[in-house]
Amino acid sequence: MDGVEEVEEAMWQAFGDFLVTYQVPLRILLIVTLAVLLNWMLRRVLMRTVTRIVTGVKRAQNVDTTSEMQAAPYVNARAVQRTRTLGTVGRAAITWLVVVVALILVLAELDVNVGALVASAGIVGAGLAFGAQNIVKDILNGIFMVFEDQLGVGDWITVGEISGTVEDVGIRVTQVRGIDGTLWFVRNGEVLTLGNASQGWGRALIDITVEADADLDEVERVTLDSAKELLQTPETARKITGAPEVWGVESAFGDRATLRLAIRTRPEAQWAVQRAMRPVLVRRFAEAGIQLATELPQFPGGKK
Repeated sequence: MDGVEEVEEAMWQAFGDFLVTYQVPLRILLIVTLAVLLNWMLRRVLMRTVTRIVTGVKRAQNVDTTSEMQAAPYVNARAVQRTRTLGTVGRAAITWLVVVVALILVLAELDVNVGALVASAGIVGAGLAFGAQNIVKDILNGIFMVFEDQLGVGDWITVGEISGTVEDVGIRVTQVRGIDGTLWFVRNGEVLTLGNASQGWGRALIDITVEADADLDEVERVTLDSAKELLQTPETARKITGAPEVWGVESAFGDRATLRLAIRTRPEAQWAVQRAMRPVLVRRFAEAGIQLATELPQFPGGKK
């Protein structure tokens, strides 16, 4: 028994010596491990909260997608998109915060004067700021875009010549998926003009071109009758929020005249309404014996 006790005592002594000898690396390893676990846990909690909020709003509206919301569409849809956007920004903020805190703790374990280092970093940062003005501009502009609700994850936006769906809003870069599947990376600091088709409401614009000698009053009547027929279709009617209007003759050139039909819709629904409206117009005009001068043009800037 004495031999066994001596072996156990030697093992515990060796283990204690190991902890004393390598206490600094072990503490650093513990800090890094805890930082990784904390980052994973906080990000998971944040995303679960975002998912719960989004699911709750959709369940209350009895819809599957954000764009289908009907009651108070602007408030509810923006609540979902803003929550998602803040979630993506929050994940990045959590990661950076955990990394910075963990780094400070690790440096403290290495007996580095953290106070002097922070002061030096401030001086160096001020110097780097002059050389990294674009990065600072990207970050600040990204923060303002999020908190001013200029865009959100899932929004259909136009930035310069790029149109697409916002997939991710980062601190420095916003990712936009184009209609052809191209993923565009847009620096936030370069966003000077931004068009958002997902806020408030949309408007379907359809131009109808006929022979100039056609009865334009009859053309207008058939156009409005076509729009009213479309309102009888539940799938399309829920996307329309205003009465159809014919704005009159939009243009006249040679032997052709173009009238414009306008229908107010829910956000991002204008292109679907345009697509649904065109076949009805073609059929109605054929039944009325009115010859369309050209193929019905598509309004530019639409999404799929």
